[in-house]
Amino acid sequence: MQETIYFYRNIQTSDFVMAGAEKKIIPVWPKNEYSKSNYIYDESEKKWKAEENLPGESEDSVFVEFVEVPIRPKRPQFEGVDVLEDLSSGEMQDYLDWREKLKRFVFAQRNFCDNEGLSKNCAGAKILVDYKSLTLKVSFTSFDRAKRKWQISPIDEVPTLKEENIFFDMKKGSVFSDIHDLIYNGKKIFSPARGEKKENLPYEIHKKAMHFFRELETKTLPSAILKASHEKLGILAQKYTGLSAAPSFHDSVLEDKNTGKKRYLSEMYIFTKLPCEPLLYGILMREELYDMKFHFKYNRKDTKVLNRFLRKAHIKNYRTLRKSFSENPQVLLSYMRLHDGGFKDINLYNRVIESEDNINEINHFDRKSLVFFCKKCIKKRGEIPCMNLLLKKTYDEDGDEDWYEKSDAMEMFARYFNHLPEELVKDILEDGFTKFNHDALSNISYQVKNKNIVFKYSREQEKLEDDIDGFSFRLPKDSYQLCEIGTALHNCVASYAESVEKKECTIVYVQKDGQYKICIEVREKEILQERIDRNASPGTEENSVLEKWHGRHALRSVK
Repeated sequence: MQETIYFYRNIQTSDFVMAGAEKKIIPVWPKNEYSKSNYIYDESEKKWKAEENLPGESEDSVFVEFVEVPIRPKRPQFEGVDVLEDLSSGEMQDYLDWREKLKRFVFAQRNFCDNEGLSKNCAGAKILVDYKSLTLKVSFTSFDRAKRKWQISPIDEVPTLKEENIFFDMKKGSVFSDIHDLIYNGKKIFSPARGEKKENLPYEIHKKAMHFFRELETKTLPSAILKASHEKLGILAQKYTGLSAAPSFHDSVLEDKNTGKKRYLSEMYIFTKLPCEPLLYGILMREELYDMKFHFKYNRKDTKVLNRFLRKAHIKNYRTLRKSFSENPQVLLSYMRLHDGGFKDINLYNRVIESEDNINEINHFDRKSLVFFCKKCIKKRGEIPCMNLLLKKTYDEDGDEDWYEKSDAMEMFARYFNHLPEELVKDILEDGFTKFNHDALSNISYQVKNKNIVFKYSREQEKLEDDIDGFSFRLPKDSYQLCEIGTALHNCVASYAESVEKKECTIVYVQKDGQYKICIEVREKEILQERIDRNASPGTEENSVLEKWHGRHALRSVK
């Protein structure tokens, strides 16, 4: 059994209307402020004809607006002219002509798109459903507009139509498209690009296909046709799997967060690939699973495929998890990450998977770094303190949440763990990845990745060293010591190594009882900044010593 459904753009509303039979598309340019008459294209005579009124729709034909393509006119340039009053008569006429063209461009731009924001070039579509072979083909008929750089009226063009298709094969689980001359068959477009891992090819295919289809559904193709296609493909999926209802992500199709439009097409692609459990397919195609060497073979007809995946991934199958999964499939990745990190308390799993914010928090981290940190933290402090640190918010200077800094710090913690002093490890396991701990990790990262720079000082710089009231003022001997100072005082002084080497500034550190207390930046005879631990301002005792040091060396503070 086969079924064909036709749609054509309504000339009055620009919406797509279902038709009972195929019709011939007749281009028209309706009367407007730039067209004194209605123009209808006569295919037999290959020319436009002016008509007082547009004829009504017939049984075998439909009139579709052939819109003017908006081309922004180039503004004329007048050399040596500051105000319009200085223009010559010829130049003024060029300027006025440009203003009229610009006005027309604004009109054409406003009229070029329908109320979905899509080009009116799409004139019609048909959906061909084959219930026996379980295939669906969506064909879009559009006006093929030649690219140009200048503005012309529609009646100066010869309208031509082109047909582009998307084909879904439910039995084979394949999707093809020749829109924009792209054939999505896993060979032409999806051969591994340079730098891509060949073993991750299915992930790369999925990523590119999802991007392609989301571009189509949000910027190119009308929702009315996609919605009708979605409903028909759901029936095919139901027939193929034997499910009691057509598969879908939710009771209603997901909306694109950026455009608010329904994701009909990308969902159709996904449940063609795995009709029994479309939500799971996106997880199976995650690069993270390929990097883990996590391979899961499945049968596309298997209605128990989710249960089998959960067992393979060591995920407990219980009501809260299934409910969370139906709302956000990323919970499976969160669960796997926490499991591999050493969590056992089901209440802590629920704390994450029942909150979209917490799911995102856990999934933002680099996986290997997260697992490494959790194992260290759980061993030292236990599961609850570890979870509290994972979900602890960090904020930037504007007060906005800054998950990147926490994620970056966690990666450095794992990568440079063998280089971290015990005190810093203790601070991180107690306080988490605060800005101060992030800066300390950055300093150590710098030290490990960069060659040590031994500083050479002038006699004038060496005179800045001093001993006052038990405080020792000294110059760092090299860039590694700068990192040591930065780690101890939780600041970014390590990044000053190049400036110190070039003598653009002088860094002076102050110790008392062998402990770093103050870090000072000097440029010539000016003090640019003086900071104690965690970039705080010096206290009463430190200020007293600093004033004496300023006086001895004729230094002045820049406020």
